[in-house]
Amino acid sequence: MPHEGPGHAADWLAAHGHSLTFTKLFEPQPQFPSLADFDGLLILGGAMSVHDEETLPWLLAEKAFIREALRVGKITLAICLGAQLVAEALGGEVRPNHAPEIGFWTVRFSAKSLEHPLLRGWPEKAAVLHWHLDTFTVPPGAMRVGMSAATATQGFVWGDGVIGLQFHPEMTVAMVEQLMADEEHEQAEEQEFVQTAEQIRSKLKSVWKGRKLLESLLENLVAVHVKEINLLKN
Repeated sequence: MPHEGPGHAADWLAAHGHSLTFTKLFEPQPQFPSLADFDGLLILGGAMSVHDEETLPWLLAEKAFIREALRVGKITLAICLGAQLVAEALGGEVRPNHAPEIGFWTVRFSAKSLEHPLLRGWPEKAAVLHWHLDTFTVPPGAMRVGMSAATATQGFVWGDGVIGLQFHPEMTVAMVEQLMADEEHEQAEEQEFVQTAEQIRSKLKSVWKGRKLLESLLENLVAVHVKEINLLKN
């Protein structure tokens, strides 16, 4: 989506000397990079479903690209729709959640997942931003990261360098405001797992909790990549 971007991830990557390139799938004839041209893959969200291939044929090309990136072992961080695409590529199932989850809700991270190298430094729980209708099952061979009251699977880790998150740790305050405008959420009524625009604005300080999770995760992902390089040198 034109108004969704890497947010806090871009800030961290720039501050640590990493370059960031973009493949904008909403533009005509998007060009995917060569696998040799990047070290890590960041797959972001969108309002569409992973199953909208007939109306959005670029999804087929994106899915093929993701499968190839996973096959060659690229470190990968996938968020919301991105996590659903990676889950499907790894053999998981993407389907409608029993209820939409929109707003700042608490995710509890399992003790086992917190032992994984990518989640080193994460707390047992955090209130983070959610904006999704679909959910996914944990892919075969992956580990569930956590759960919220509305969604049984809030993420997964696969191997040492692939993680998918259903929630949005990357979003800045400005991005949340833009998302509410894009989704015409101003007049939305409160539901069991849907907060109003006013309720979301009252919790905007929680974007910094998401940012801390994301920065810790990016640091851990880069450490995994450096370790792989060192192993190759040996």
